[in-house]
Amino acid sequence: MASSDIKGARGGLTPQSLYVPLPRPPTAFSLTVRKLLGRVEDGSLRVPTFQRPLRWTADDVVKLFDSLLKGYPVGSLLFWKQPLPADAHVRIGSAEIDAGAVSDGWFIVDGQQRTTALAASLLALDQRGDRRWDVYFDPNSSAIMRGPIDEENIRRHVPLHTLGDLRRLGRWLRDCDLNEELQQRVENVQQRLLDYELPAYLMETDDVDALRGVFARLNSTGVRMRADEVFHALLGSHSDTATSGRRAVDFGELQKAADVEGFGEPPRNEVLKAVLAMSGLDPTRRLDDLGDAAIGRIVHPDDAAEALRRTVSFLQASPEQADEPGAGVPAYAFLPYPVVFALLARWFHLFPSPDNATRRELSHWLWRGVANAVHQRAAVSAMRLQVRQIEDGDMGGSIRRLLETVGEPSPGEWSLDPFHMDHAASRVEILALLSRMPRDRRGPISWRSLVSSGQRVAREIFRVSAFPKGRERELARTAANRVLLDVRPTDLQVELKKWDWDSDREALESQLVDQAGLDELRLNDAEKFVARRASRVRSLVSRFIAQRAGLNGPRVLPASTYFEVATVEPTS
Repeated sequence: MASSDIKGARGGLTPQSLYVPLPRPPTAFSLTVRKLLGRVEDGSLRVPTFQRPLRWTADDVVKLFDSLLKGYPVGSLLFWKQPLPADAHVRIGSAEIDAGAVSDGWFIVDGQQRTTALAASLLALDQRGDRRWDVYFDPNSSAIMRGPIDEENIRRHVPLHTLGDLRRLGRWLRDCDLNEELQQRVENVQQRLLDYELPAYLMETDDVDALRGVFARLNSTGVRMRADEVFHALLGSHSDTATSGRRAVDFGELQKAADVEGFGEPPRNEVLKAVLAMSGLDPTRRLDDLGDAAIGRIVHPDDAAEALRRTVSFLQASPEQADEPGAGVPAYAFLPYPVVFALLARWFHLFPSPDNATRRELSHWLWRGVANAVHQRAAVSAMRLQVRQIEDGDMGGSIRRLLETVGEPSPGEWSLDPFHMDHAASRVEILALLSRMPRDRRGPISWRSLVSSGQRVAREIFRVSAFPKGRERELARTAANRVLLDVRPTDLQVELKKWDWDSDREALESQLVDQAGLDELRLNDAEKFVARRASRVRSLVSRFIAQRAGLNGPRVLPASTYFEVATVEPTS
């Protein structure tokens, strides 16, 4: 079998399967909120498998109902007419209903968030503690408000699920504390909500590819839908493979594949970028812009999962270990720039087993790009360039080109900025502090415990409010005022003051606290303590970056760069 036949057998995706035209335009009509609720409740209106997850918050729900009350347009809905099988787990928000088979059912193609908000808020269903749909009407202010309703207003504020049914509202009005005028206002609001007419379209086609094309095209403009969701809509999931023959790409499964040894699940959109990079495509472009031919090159999911696991293994491995060294980033939460995740995924897809020297150079590339900020998210052109620099069959040339792209950073002292775990610099500081093998009085502190505890990974020693405004307070906002301790006190100075220099010296030093600093801590001299520790943090991070970027000592290139390919003359 030829290589092209192998790809076709594994993938099953043809460019012609994308954006298939509809055989006829959809039918335009309108339906009231009341009729829409009836269809949702009896299971004849459902969400298809390729729809994106619910994103709306309680504030979005409030705005929708406020628009209905004010008579504002809320956009049109698009449905797909199909027979629907019996399903005991039809989702409505966080609730489930047992729906029977329906011969003329509707799938929601566009309008999932609005339809779900209407149904989940107005129907009396068990939402399992999901407060997004806990919304009520205040007759006194004539306003839609977020719930829950406090105890003293339980008879004066009307839950929206009460307004969703005439009988429920009748029972509520019999026990309420409202005068006749306010009761009439509540009844008027119910009528206004339930009789609101929603513009809609109904598609009748048996071509699921045409449906997917409509859905993806509707959601690929503006910011209505993430790139990975458009991708999923077009390329399907495991449940669609048998019927459509599509290449199955399940981002949830790929996220799980990357969660090795507590690394954590990368965001879906970053996994999409990794898949595109592995496929030799531009990870910064939208799926619509890539073109049909490019989509046919998407890497097989099994290969993608394996490359992600190898990527994570490399990231987590220590640079100091003799065999299969890595970059020393134990968790995704500590990765300074997520861009490198996609680039490394392409590398380990093309070169699954690089030698140790190449792995060290790859680590140097990562850290030099961090030091020079080449890997920052805004540097889109640099990411595109580096994807192209990793060429199949040329591992030595690929690593050389990557290193040339990031350049060699100039030595210099680290500058301390306000600490925030979303900032690359703060993540570098965390990794530098972790390199000290931090301890408490009982023993070593695990980075896993810091990540999984639900607490902030690097917590403040002194409250920032304890510092006067100005330079001192700004310094207190930095890593100079933070340590890696998994203990409960809000002010860690309370904990650290219990430590003794003679018996806890190893633990204190691991947290960059010397004897003079401990004395300042006990005297509550916060300014001197933080200034002293700032100097030590700057020095630590500067050394850490230099070491990780390979700026100290001789450079050892991959073995392949030291040999020329011999030319063998043919024998007669």
